Amino acid sequence: MAWGGEAEQEAEKAAGKKDAKNWYDEALQIVENAPTTAIVNDFDLHRRTLLTREDSEGWQAELCRYLKDVPADISRDTNIVEYWQDHFHVYPTLGRIALDVIPCQASSVACERLFSASKQTADDRRACLGATTFEQLQIMKFAWRGKITDFAAINSQHVEEVDVNQFKELLSEDHDFDGWDKDNLFVDDLDIDF
Repeated sequence: MAWGGEAEQEAEKAAGKKDAKNWYDEALQIVENAPTTAIVNDFDLHRRTLLTREDSEGWQAELCRYLKDVPADISRDTNIVEYWQDHFHVYPTLGRIALDVIPCQASSVACERLFSASKQTADDRRACLGATTFEQLQIMKFAWRGKITDFAAINSQHVEEVDVNQFKELLSEDHDFDGWDKDNLFVDDLDIDF
């Protein structure tokens, strides 16, 4: 028995309610009289055309069409990622493939170099670093590597010649301190006011 159906309507009429309705039949009439065309927005129309075009065309036909098409706006300096983003709707299957393959590196040298440099970060003294901290250190080291000045290398390249005669007094004091070390003299033994 359906809710609000014919049996319920008869029960209500028997109880004295003369205008009892069969709500089940009312709902069916509303559904049957509803418009058959659904409201479709522009996005749904565009999506529907893309789906039907993909199903009817196939990837082989799309590839042939791409190979026959000679675009005039392509040059050696064309940004290939932007090209495929702009032409994704024209060649949907090839666009998906291109945007999957383009980000792959042609060489693994940079990745190998980064991996080899990580051994300097992950030494015995830093064994307790977590994965997140280790990753952050590696990213910072890679980002800053060209911007950090190596003052030790700069100083080692610059050699200053010194005239020893100007520093004879300091040299004699050094010799005196050496003598004190030999005599086991301490600062407490001296009568110097600090």
